[in-house]
Amino acid sequence: MTKKRRNNGRNKKGRGHVKRVFCQMSGKLVAKDKAVKRFIVRNIVEASGQRDIRENSFYDNYTLPKTYVKMYYSIEAAIHHRVVRGRSKDCLLYTSPSPRDS
Repeated sequence: MTKKRRNNGRNKKGRGHVKRVFCQMSGKLVAKDKAVKRFIVRNIVEASGQRDIRENSFYDNYTLPKTYVKMYYSIEAAIHHRVVRGRSKDCLLYTSPSPRDS
């Protein structure tokens, strides 16, 4: 039988077992190395609320804290909700480096 991917869709490489994480969309248990991972940084308060707080604040230059969440998605849920897209074979072979690396 032919293989679709060289890494079988995982990032395990020599580890016998990998812990599982819950998918945020479906609740399905997914291997941590196989899951689609996204790190989301959001402001606690939206922009209009930030302006109100800034105007009524006693402190000058007070920065509101942010929320940091690491989201895990199963492959099925990530494709269905368009977190990731399916790519053609030409695009799979060569991936460009992420913008933060360059």
